[in-house]
Amino acid sequence: MAYVTGESGVPEGCFICAAVVPGAADGLVVERAELTVTLLNRFPYSSGHLMVAPRRHAAGLGELSPEEGLAVLAATRRALDAITREMAPGGFNVGFNLGRAAGASVDHLHLHVVPRWDSDTNFMPVLADVKVLPEHLEVTAARLREALGREDGDPGESTGAGGSGAADPAERV
Repeated sequence: MAYVTGESGVPEGCFICAAVVPGAADGLVVERAELTVTLLNRFPYSSGHLMVAPRRHAAGLGELSPEEGLAVLAATRRALDAITREMAPGGFNVGFNLGRAAGASVDHLHLHVVPRWDSDTNFMPVLADVKVLPEHLEVTAARLREALGREDGDPGESTGAGGSGAADPAERV
């Protein structure tokens, strides 16, 4: 609501680097892994809109090591699996905004994972440049943290692999 009402300001510094630090007070981090961090977008296009980023501050794909590149893709796969299990979207938009001219708001490389539903368009963005989300961000974050902690939907202990054989071991946040 702070975003919708204009009460929130743009945070200073790199908010992704801040999210890497364990215990970050933000509450939007859903997974910290060895080489990546996954967090909800503070200004989402739809519920469950995540960003997957390397832990190390890098502005472009060319700056990533091969291991970091694979880890970003493995974390993206875990995020897709968790969102699918928890929210059952009809599809996804997944991609990078590379550079300010392409829409990047921070120079820390991150991949957007945007769940989509057949009925997710409405008139609010057209009339008032407002996005309507059916769930509070921190509620969505808690749901996805729980889903990322379950392998193949089981409520058992987290392996962080999400059934993907990921090369980026994850820790529960």
